[in-house]
Amino acid sequence: MTSKDEQHIRMKERTETELKLNIWTFLFAGIGFLASWFNMIFILDAPRTIEVLAFLSIILTTMIPGVIIALINRYWGYGYLIGFASAGIPFLILFDLFIGGYTFATTVFIFIILWLIFWKTWRSLSSIKTGGK
Repeated sequence: MTSKDEQHIRMKERTETELKLNIWTFLFAGIGFLASWFNMIFILDAPRTIEVLAFLSIILTTMIPGVIIALINRYWGYGYLIGFASAGIPFLILFDLFIGGYTFATTVFIFIILWLIFWKTWRSLSSIKTGGK
């Protein structure tokens, strides 16, 4: 019976805390803010012929770096996406309502999808006991 209790204690120790923010999370938020700002400037200056591709670049610049960063540390990935989304708010006030709003809404939507994948799924998978006899 003690081996099961020890396994249960080790399992609780391995589970992650609810939220761990550090300097790297805020650094990646700043990187996300800058990447978003440059991307929105690119969309604003894009010629009419590639405008659709320019808007699709928002999805690529959130998903690919967001997933890569989140594979290393998911809180850093969350910081990147929150920084990316937050850049849309001042951009929609200062420059263009549609581009800023599109960036904010798209990034929040992608953030929710990635949050469900990285937070809920991986957390529930890590809590499943795998035992072979």
